[in-house]
Amino acid sequence: MRAMFAALVMLAMLPVVTIGTSSNASAQATCRQKCNDQEQACLKRTSNKGQCGNQAKSCSAKCK
Repeated sequence: MRAMFAALVMLAMLPVVTIGTSSNASAQATCRQKCNDQEQACLKRTSNKGQCGNQAKSCSAKCK
C-alpha cells in the first residue's frame, strides 16, 4: 500500500518537475538570445569584435 501511494505521489509531481525544467531551459535560451542580440548591436555600432565578444561572453556567463 505504501509503495502504491509513493508511486501516485511521484506521478502527481511529474508534470511540476517537467514544467520547471522546461521553463528553466527556456529562460536560459532567452538570456542567450538577448546576449547575441546585444553583441550584434555592438558590432553594428563599433565594428570592434574584441570589445563586443568580451561583452557577449560576460553576458552569457550570467545566463547559467
